[in-house]
Amino acid sequence: MKIFLAAFVFFVALILSAQENAGNWTPSVLRAGDILQISIFRAPEFDRSVRVEEDGTFAFPLCGTIQASGRTTRQVANDLQEKLASQLATPHVDVFVSTWGPRTIYLLGEFKSGSMSMELPTYSRLTALQAISAAGGFSESADLANVAVLRRKSDGAYERIPVDVSVLLGNAGTPGEIVLHPEDTLLAPRAAVVSVSGRVGNPTTINIETKRPPMLSELVVRAGGLADGADVDKIVVVRSNADGEREFLQASLRSDTPGHFENDIQIQPGDHVIVSQARQVFVVGQVKEPTALDLPADGQVTVSQAVTLAGGFTTTASRSNVVLIRGSERIKLDVGKLYSKDGQLENDILLQYGDIVFVPESFW
Repeated sequence: MKIFLAAFVFFVALILSAQENAGNWTPSVLRAGDILQISIFRAPEFDRSVRVEEDGTFAFPLCGTIQASGRTTRQVANDLQEKLASQLATPHVDVFVSTWGPRTIYLLGEFKSGSMSMELPTYSRLTALQAISAAGGFSESADLANVAVLRRKSDGAYERIPVDVSVLLGNAGTPGEIVLHPEDTLLAPRAAVVSVSGRVGNPTTINIETKRPPMLSELVVRAGGLADGADVDKIVVVRSNADGEREFLQASLRSDTPGHFENDIQIQPGDHVIVSQARQVFVVGQVKEPTALDLPADGQVTVSQAVTLAGGFTTTASRSNVVLIRGSERIKLDVGKLYSKDGQLENDILLQYGDIVFVPESFW
């Protein structure tokens, strides 16, 4: 018998938990900020207007403090009748809402209407998908795989509830319906950015989905494909690993079989993809105008000169950690020190065809 009762209690707890996670919230329950009109039949001296305070209660004569938040007007009226029964003969209490307090939700991130706030309807529910539609949908830079509702729990901590937006994209399936609560924040984060530069049709930055990163070949196609003179065997992917150190991956899009590449790799958020050309050098990263430079016939261009031709360093550039990528070789250079009081300009390196100058970002 004890085992049966324990199992029954556990089953009920599961149901309540599932209802809470599904967003089983009643829009018409009272909240702090609601203004109530209370009238007592045949006792008009008790009639008054009260405001539900921040702690969810209000004070009423002869009744003390009344809990209102999370309850309906009918429940509050019954509570008042019980407390007044010792003072009045068969009291009849009516409670109605004269003014509803704010029931605001927030949309933050990549929505077509921008970040905004929205009031929940008073007597009906609003789901996450309905709020997204009301905001005009997502912008092109939204990471649709990471849309979520941020909700504050009773203990003050926040939980993140994933939102399946596949139905908005025309995909089959029935996503779970998430009913929004007051003070919920609907988040649409920006998709991770990857830059593609060098000999492609349209050097650009591209937003990619975090949960479905593209292959290098797909990303190059999205950047306009390989341009004339591109060296399919000299593609470099600059990547930061888990320790914050930069890796330089060599890739190739040489293909002996249509649709199959010898050394295609999967791109990760934050990668820099550089497609080389034999008679050019590339300056990328934290420079004002990342670019490909045609070397003069005599090839007399140094690393620091190339940075200057690319507009100079940005304010967040790490001048002491510039990396020269030459084939499989990685050469670190403190460009900032070259022009210091004790600098030696003769240590500036002359560039060769196909070199890549990468200027990292400084986090200090």
